[in-house]
Amino acid sequence: MRCRSRGRTCHKATYIILVAVAAPALAQLQVEPIVSHFFVFYYGVLADITPPVALAAYAAAGIAGSNPFKTGNTAFRLGIAKALVPFVFVYSPALLLVADGFTWWAFTYTLIGAMLGIGALGVAFSGYLTAPLKSWERWYVEITAFLFIAPGITTMLIGIIILMPIVILQ
Repeated sequence: MRCRSRGRTCHKATYIILVAVAAPALAQLQVEPIVSHFFVFYYGVLADITPPVALAAYAAAGIAGSNPFKTGNTAFRLGIAKALVPFVFVYSPALLLVADGFTWWAFTYTLIGAMLGIGALGVAFSGYLTAPLKSWERWYVEITAFLFIAPGITTMLIGIIILMPIVILQ
């Protein structure tokens, strides 16, 4: 098995290791098999930008001639919002389109909630919405972002209401 093909990184080995370790644990939690495979694959790919592995970030640092540690940390900070998506898969499999119980209504509100949560977490970690955020505002937005990963209109509306003061202050 080659791990380089036309400049793209191969994720076969990562996927095989993660599915052997994490998929049985997810099965014990009654997560559908297709959902657990998406979960572990997504986190395997995400490992390319998150330290300590950060293979893609460290390769980019070598190409750019920058500090690998700083580049890895910046990649982590900018990409941390993506860490919510696999949990959305688990809590609301409608986002995958192929899971049991799929409806377009569930897909729509799950997608909107996931986008709001990813956006809110990105704002919290970057420290900027329309102006720089104060430290307490960053924490406030970060905690609020987690309301968007739980499936349901109720939690999404609560998250929007709680987030509105920061948007108004900005």
